[in-house]
Amino acid sequence: MSEGLVAVVTGAGSGLGKAFAELWLARHGPVVGVDVSAERIAWLAEGRCDAAGLAVDVTDAAGNEAAVRLAEERFGRVDTVVLSAGITAWGDIENLDLAVYDRVMDVNVRAGVLGIRAAAPALRRSGGGSIVVLSSVSGTGGEPEHWAYCTSKAAITNLARSAAIDLAPDGIRVNVVAPGPTHTDLTRPIKDTQPEKYDELRRALPLRRWGEQEEVAEAIAFLASPASSFITAAVLPVDGGATGRTAQLAPRG
Repeated sequence: MSEGLVAVVTGAGSGLGKAFAELWLARHGPVVGVDVSAERIAWLAEGRCDAAGLAVDVTDAAGNEAAVRLAEERFGRVDTVVLSAGITAWGDIENLDLAVYDRVMDVNVRAGVLGIRAAAPALRRSGGGSIVVLSSVSGTGGEPEHWAYCTSKAAITNLARSAAIDLAPDGIRVNVVAPGPTHTDLTRPIKDTQPEKYDELRRALPLRRWGEQEEVAEAIAFLASPASSFITAAVLPVDGGATGRTAQLAPRG
């Protein structure tokens, strides 16, 4: 049995998943990190006794089950599961290839279902615990040429809420973190190749800046830990105030 709280994290090879995994290791306990890329996940296996990495496709049920099984075998239990893996896609409603849409829904929604299904029995064996699902403020409305992503994030948000109701009697909490514009590997192409769009997004935020992935990781860690023990079925925006304003007037300045 390992000391500390044991977390399983999908998408731990980069971005928000990696930022959370680093924070959790520093503050709470062991991590089993999952990523489709063995190279990206290698950082968790390099001379560490408190971490393990597993290269699997999160859209595969067996991969999710293997991650949970590895955590129990290596560290004795699972206390929290963070479902961070996700992809995006751009294209208008008439022209985006439906194969791209299907892949977005598989990674952003189907993988969430599989992750929750794999997590629940292990958390039940631990006497309860926490599942945190990564969504986005894009799940709260529509955006130009971003319909596939927006659809997937609306779906994963309500999936988590519904799962929270089903699993609450077992002491399993399910919550959502919904980031706004944040500097990650997923959003780097906007900053690097679309400076006008990057600045438009910045100016729309009341805090007038993009978020950092470490700031989002703090919110994930709060919901993943016992500090949030009376919170379930909640959606926590980490968005610089984006969802707190209407679209009628731009922020001052």
